[in-house]
Amino acid sequence: PLPPYLSNIKLTALDLKNGLRQLVECLDFMHRSGGMVHGNVCPANIYLTPDGNWKLAGFGFSCKTGSMQNKVDSKLDFGPFDDKKTADFVRGIPEYNFAAPEMVLNGRYDSRADIFSLAQVAYHLHRFVSTENKIPLRISRLDDYKSWIQNLHRPLVLDGIPKTLRKYLARMLAIDPAQRAHLTGFLGSEYYNDVLVRTLRYLDKLLQTDMKTRVQFLRQLPKVIALFDAKSAEMKVFPKLLVQWKVGEKPLMLYCLPAMLKISERMDKSSFKEKILPLLKQVASYKSPQFVYVILSNFKGLVEKLDASTQERILVPTLMTGLESKEVRLQQLAMRRIVETANANQFAYSALKTTILPRVQKLAKGPGPADVRAGALNAMGNLFELFDKNTIKETIIPAVCDAIKFGKSPPLLRAAFKLFSSLSNTMGASATATHILPTVCPLLVESCLSETDVKNMLAKTQAMLDLVGKSRIRQLSDRTAAGAEVDASSLDAALDDTGDVATFSDLLAKEYATSPSITTHRTTTTTTNTRQNRPRTTSSLSTNPSPWVG
Repeated sequence: PLPPYLSNIKLTALDLKNGLRQLVECLDFMHRSGGMVHGNVCPANIYLTPDGNWKLAGFGFSCKTGSMQNKVDSKLDFGPFDDKKTADFVRGIPEYNFAAPEMVLNGRYDSRADIFSLAQVAYHLHRFVSTENKIPLRISRLDDYKSWIQNLHRPLVLDGIPKTLRKYLARMLAIDPAQRAHLTGFLGSEYYNDVLVRTLRYLDKLLQTDMKTRVQFLRQLPKVIALFDAKSAEMKVFPKLLVQWKVGEKPLMLYCLPAMLKISERMDKSSFKEKILPLLKQVASYKSPQFVYVILSNFKGLVEKLDASTQERILVPTLMTGLESKEVRLQQLAMRRIVETANANQFAYSALKTTILPRVQKLAKGPGPADVRAGALNAMGNLFELFDKNTIKETIIPAVCDAIKFGKSPPLLRAAFKLFSSLSNTMGASATATHILPTVCPLLVESCLSETDVKNMLAKTQAMLDLVGKSRIRQLSDRTAAGAEVDASSLDAALDDTGDVATFSDLLAKEYATSPSITTHRTTTTTTNTRQNRPRTTSSLSTNPSPWVG
């Protein structure tokens, strides 16, 4: 059975080009340096590794020639056999479909026999891929082979073969070995005029070049990565970069990392965790500004692949390193990444509040370049709505006030006014009147401001005052309306004929108070009851002697 990594494999045009290139280089080495002929180049002897490389095996028919042009006698019996059963049983000879005619028919051959066999592999693989995996009929008898060879070029069927390959492939399939094209010319043919194949070929030889050449190549590589399909980038390019990484030289690692992160954008989370996460942990331990810049430049893709706990262990410390850097560009890049990630709700709230926000506040307070401090205020302006109002009131507003206590400059004041204006709209009139306006108004007379700055700030200040004024007027109007409603309800209660007995008794007492003594007595009783908020005149009438009795 096929290995799991081959069960659902689908060869692409790049797979074919790169795989054939590897076979050509292998055979060229055997012919030139090894003085050998393989003798059985066919699909059954080509193995695909998990990382997408093609390996040539099946050396059972290989033989020593000494040089490329020396011929050897074939000791193989290609038939004819007495019956088809015997022919089908025989497996001790190279496959007819891929064997060179001089090997089968003449019994003498040299290294050019391998060129014919390789051309047949290329031919059938392209036909296989382009015709929905249609496998060619297997030639099993010598007579069938002879007929096939005689008709091979009458004409050569080239359906499914790339146009850039057809001309050279026909020459490689020449019946006469003397007319057959060379392997080295194959790699220089139009078929291999492909930036992706050249890139892979260069990566194979990269360790053999000097450091300067390697760095120049790796700096340009991320631009080419996008041209690869996701599978080829992960299986063919990434392993070669990992070889460079493991050399352990930091300059080389620094230039490998952008290309590796570019490849990781199209990895699934499982592959990312296995292949990229160990590299990120290693990079995070360096705390180098150069590595931090690479991480921040690829921040969005990394955030999407990492869970919250891993973000806090790797990405948040990287952001802190960027904010603490002396490089202004790195600080600004870190703040942009914080804002982008937080607004996309990709940060854990705890990390944002307890780790990131305090560091941004510290950066705003200074000391430091005015542009960086202004940038920190702008970052806070883009973040504050993510927090609750208590945090805004107790942490963010004081932080802005602290930031403008010293080192005032136009960029800093403009950023502060912009942030105060946004805070005012969010926090409302009360916080604006008590916390924001007392800080904002003195800034209007700062000598560093231009006329345009003052006009803009006056407009923002006026908007805040209007907010407070409208809110206060509305409160007073509501209070007046509430008071009118209370008076009306009291009147309705007084006119209610369902009132209790005590209220009715009060009315009777007032009605019949005609003598001075009675008036005094009833007035006192009524006054006492009003203070106690409960009429008790009935009680007085029942316990005190009445002048009307007897």
